[in-house]
Amino acid sequence: SNWKINFWEPVTGKKEIANITRVLKENYPNEGKYTKIFEKKIQKLLKVKHAICVTSGTIGIFLALKSLGISEKDEVIIPDLTFGATAMAVKLTGAKLVLVDINFKNLSYNIKDLKKKITNKTKAIIPVHISGRAADMSALMSISKNKKIYVVEDAAEAFLSKYKKKYLGTIGKLGCFSLTASKTITTGQGGIIVTNDTKLFKKIKLLKNQGISGPSNAGNVIHETIGWNFKFTNLQAAMGLAQLINIKKRIKKLKEINRLYKKQLKEVKEIKILNFDLKNGEVPLWTDAYCLNRNNLIRFLEKKGIECRKYWYPMHQQKPFKISGKKFKEATKLSQNLFWLPSSLHLSKKQILYVCNLIKFYFKNK
Repeated sequence: SNWKINFWEPVTGKKEIANITRVLKENYPNEGKYTKIFEKKIQKLLKVKHAICVTSGTIGIFLALKSLGISEKDEVIIPDLTFGATAMAVKLTGAKLVLVDINFKNLSYNIKDLKKKITNKTKAIIPVHISGRAADMSALMSISKNKKIYVVEDAAEAFLSKYKKKYLGTIGKLGCFSLTASKTITTGQGGIIVTNDTKLFKKIKLLKNQGISGPSNAGNVIHETIGWNFKFTNLQAAMGLAQLINIKKRIKKLKEINRLYKKQLKEVKEIKILNFDLKNGEVPLWTDAYCLNRNNLIRFLEKKGIECRKYWYPMHQQKPFKISGKKFKEATKLSQNLFWLPSSLHLSKKQILYVCNLIKFYFKNK
């Protein structure tokens, strides 16, 4: 077979084109009524009081932290294994970044290491729901309560994924989602902040719009506070609204892809497909796997036209955040062996079986 099987590709079609065309005809491409409609739809879907669209998930985390008053004198805790955006958002506030090792079960915090790293300067903890797999929210919320530390969820990869009947991103004080091209729904670039706290919501509205609450027309502008321009656009919202139309089908498909990989590769002892709690509503944005000598397998699949993705390097190994490696045993070991299998919504059952058969062939003939 000469298939080219991509790790992921966006799903767009006639509806996106129609929606965007409508915005262009109305000649109001900047942030306006379609952004509001999109935000309202997100609120309803996630059963949350407020949703605010911003330029990216990274800026979402930054503004969430800013709304809590986080600055140079504070510390913010993040897991060592995450995408760099989580760390960058913290650095943008000026706060000190504190890294914590992870555990293999859900790739979230090693809670013992986390508790050790809390100081009287710790103002926030950011759980990252990798691939849509929930972090230990119960443990984190109880730490949050006892120590009066805010929880800001990095739910960039966890749109509509559930933990104990609640949507991820709606459990902490604030939650942030990403709308880049590799997510369940995309607007090209973009992010969403959600919260049930009206005071924080109002603060973020100011922070994303130059500190202006009233009309934004020259001589009438009143800046009430420091703020920046992180506004969304009607063009993006129009695309987002089209993306939401078949959201249930997308979620169902992601679960089907994950189940099929799990079933097909169950007998292959050299590779472990990581667990998702599908029956309680966890949604696998991408299907992740663990395998020793991962790079050789990935190279083999690449030669056959199949694109996998390696996990990120741990943050402590990245140039801007470097710390000597001894302290992050799990993150270091796991990041070398974890990778994502093709998880695109375009994948057919046949293509997934093809990938699985090649993996079986590879290990049989090693």
